[in-house]
Parts: sequence; C-alpha cells; structure tokens
Amino acid sequence: MKVNIASTHRFHLLDLARELEKQGHDVKFYSYVPTSRCKKYGLSKENCRSLLWLVLPFLFLEKIFPTNRKITYIRNIILDYYMAYFMRKCDVYICLGSVYKKSMIQAKKRFNAVTILEWGSKHIIEQLKMFNKLENYPQRSLNRELESYQIADYIAIATDHVKQSFLKHGIKESKLLVNPYGVDLAQFNSTQLNNNYDIIMVGGWRTEKGCDLLVKVCEQHNFKLLHVGNIVNMKFPQSNNMTHIDAVDQKQLIKYYSQAKVFVLPSRAEGLAMVQAQAIACGLPVVCSKETGGRDLRESLHDKKWIIEMEELSTNCLAKCIQEALELSTSQSGIRNYAYKDIYNLTWEAYGKRYSDNLTNICNKK
Repeated sequence: MKVNIASTHRFHLLDLARELEKQGHDVKFYSYVPTSRCKKYGLSKENCRSLLWLVLPFLFLEKIFPTNRKITYIRNIILDYYMAYFMRKCDVYICLGSVYKKSMIQAKKRFNAVTILEWGSKHIIEQLKMFNKLENYPQRSLNRELESYQIADYIAIATDHVKQSFLKHGIKESKLLVNPYGVDLAQFNSTQLNNNYDIIMVGGWRTEKGCDLLVKVCEQHNFKLLHVGNIVNMKFPQSNNMTHIDAVDQKQLIKYYSQAKVFVLPSRAEGLAMVQAQAIACGLPVVCSKETGGRDLRESLHDKKWIIEMEELSTNCLAKCIQEALELSTSQSGIRNYAYKDIYNLTWEAYGKRYSDNLTNICNKK
C-alpha cells in the first residue's frame, strides 16, 4: 500500500519508513532531514522527500532565538500546510504529533486515507502536569494537539504507561496502537566489560531525566558514573567519580556501553527511551523508572530480573536498585548477553513487522 510519513527531524519515523519499505510498502518519507542523511540510515533515495529548503529560514531563526516558541509554531504550520496540499496520493498517512493536523484532514478528504498520529510521550495534559507546565503552556498549541487526537483515526504509541494516560482522558482503546520502538543490532550487540564504571546514563543531562537524583546517589555511594550526551539544563558535577562525554554518533555508543556495569535511567517522563533497548542488546542490567517504558521491554524477555524498575522516584530507591543491578552484574563474565533470542523481539525489523501487520488489519477493516 502507499504510505506517506511526515516528520520533522529523523526521530523513529525514519526507521519506520525504512522498515515499512522492507515490508514491501510504497513509502514516501517527508522531513527536513537531508536525503544523504536518510540514505545513511538505510532509506532509499527515491523514498525520501527533504523539505529542508522550506524550513531553512525558521531553523536559522530558532538558533538565534532558541526560546521563542512562536518561530517553531509557525514553522510547523507551514510544514503542515505543505503536506496538506502537496503530498502525494496515499492509502495511509502517518504523521508526527504536535506538528501535523490540517494535513490529516486533507489526507482523509482528498484520498480517503487512514490517518495515524505518531505520539512519543504521554497524553499532552498528563505530560504538562508532570512538570507543572499546564497553566503556562500556549493555549493554541494545547488545542491543536488535543484536536489532532480527535482527528486521527489511530494514535501510535510505544508503551502501556502512555496508553493508560490516553485512556484516562477518554481516548478509546481501539484507537491506540501500542508498538515498542526497536534497536539496530548491527550497531548494538553483546559486549565484554572493559572498564570500571559502575553505571552509565546516555541522553541529555537534564532534570527531566532524573539526573539530579543520579548526582545525589553517586555522591552518597561513590558510584562511578559515565554520562554520554548533551548538557541541557543541569551543570555536570566536577567530581572524580563522575565523567561526562559529549554526544557522539550512535555508532560509537557501544564503545561506551562496554565501559560500564549497569545502565541507569531514573527519568521523570519518557514515552519509550530507546537507549534502554541499546543497553539490553549490549548486555547491561537496566535500572529504570516507571516513566521510561522499561517495563514493556522487560515483558519481551524470558529472564526478567535484568530490568529493575524503581518503585518511586527517590534517591533511596534509586540507590537500592543500582546496588541490586551491580550485584547482578557480578554474575556476568566474558561476553555479556542475557537477552539471547529475545533481543529479536526488540529490533527495528520486529517493530516494522508489527506496524505492517497493524496496517494490513486496519485496511482490511476499512
């Protein structure tokens, strides 16, 4: 079937486009990712449509005025209207949440297409409440996002805790497509511990990801921490037992996973943090909060003890879970691999196959 996918950055939607292409669908991926970069991630040149030329002035302005939400809002409106009137005819239109609304309406009207909204986090109201941002969030943006939930035929999400947040706000279960994201086994595979870091955290260094809890726990228990990623809204401590590495190309991450005993993510808000699947593929025990989607990944494993979920977001609970994971890690020697064949349930190929099956079932019902 003909599938149009509209994104902005690469996100997981480029991976989705590539995998649906492998499943035999006629895919067109619209984004402002350069075609050369799309090809780097395995998508055919003919299936890419880069809209970089359309949004370049806005990307320039966003760098100059990074806190000005109006620039991003206008950029998204322009992308949405472009897709509404210039996308090719399709059977299915998949689009990134918070960006596309008008184009969903037009895809239904012009092509009678099935529309699927890709949403990476909890229901917008629950997400904003979590950080006490609901009152200050622009009403027009909130209305736009709530309206997009209603317009879409389906909402694609990655985890059960996200599903529960939508059910809480009256979205029917039949409208929600739960499908965990994947991991590239060509880049992430079993590792042998070759350094002495106790824990590793990969991703933006920010309070939203619970980095303040990590700092306190490392100070209290002298855990050796390795962080790989951008510094966002917290200073990184100047401490002998905490090391920071700036964000690296994804292909280089395995080198850093191999240097730590345990992966930790005490996040306050995630849809599904894909770095967890990377850590699982590399053989690290995982400590995560209830807000990361780690529980969904654990369900794919026969031996579930390797994914340890925090009962609450506190330093005491985090320390207890890290110590439990470190004890588990002492049972590992040589090449670390506890997922075995289960890891194939967590690949991008498996994600794409599940998505393709969903499309087939949806179109058959239609």
